[in-house]
Amino acid sequence: MPSEDQVILITGCSTGLGRSLAEESLARGLRVIATARRLSAIEDLRDKGARVFTLDVTDKPDALKSFADEAINAFGQVDILVNNAGWLLGGAIEETTPEEIQSQFNTNFFSVINVTNAFMPHFRSRRTGTIVNISSQGSYIAVSGAGIYCASKAALDCLTETWSKELAPFNIRAVSVILGAFRTSVASSGTKASTNTIEGYDLAHNSHKIFRERSGHELGDPTKAAQKIIELVTLKTERSLPVRFALGEDAVHLSRKHLEKRIAELDEWKSFGANTNIDGIKYEQADW
Repeated sequence: MPSEDQVILITGCSTGLGRSLAEESLARGLRVIATARRLSAIEDLRDKGARVFTLDVTDKPDALKSFADEAINAFGQVDILVNNAGWLLGGAIEETTPEEIQSQFNTNFFSVINVTNAFMPHFRSRRTGTIVNISSQGSYIAVSGAGIYCASKAALDCLTETWSKELAPFNIRAVSVILGAFRTSVASSGTKASTNTIEGYDLAHNSHKIFRERSGHELGDPTKAAQKIIELVTLKTERSLPVRFALGEDAVHLSRKHLEKRIAELDEWKSFGANTNIDGIKYEQADW
């Protein structure tokens, strides 16, 4: 399908990567549905040719189903869904309250399930579609001071990988974009600190403090990130999409470093972790 015929829907378009994705998609001739919690924040995208909608991704499933029907009617189809809306909860894990943890997962994880499921009947009926979930290198490197955020992104990665398997028979693709540090609003307005402070969590506190201080000085250019993502999902190739796509020089380096460390650890302890079968039963390697 020519890229100019495709319809892309992006959540969280008021600032940062979401806005860059919307603008890059428009520049490439895609038909764009841009969403945000406040319509006033994306009215200028309407002037550039996008259809704009108010969307709170944490709404109830029934409300999201109604939104999906309305969004699909805008152009008669949706081909690419980008789950970009999210925020970062800072603080040591012990410092975060159950309510803060639930709020973090509601936006970064549960909303992705609910929003995507609202569009799933449409994708399945057309036997085509691409789901792009915006994750973070934190899902690999587990940053002290952002443990709940990292956990929500790790869960998102696992969800995406499972979708890539479950939805393949319907010709629906899923990719998790493992973002490095880009100059967006995440480190400033997109971050909330836990309400509690416990003395002694110096590493967690310093990590969060440094993260906030580096806002506006990150390595990555969100416009270039948007270009890469749109190129990836509109690429005409027989190759499958990567299930987990590291984006940004820091993400590529740190993700590989993390995986190498995990493999080395597995090899170091493999003999200790084996030899647990019931006597007489041999393990037969399975490909999941």
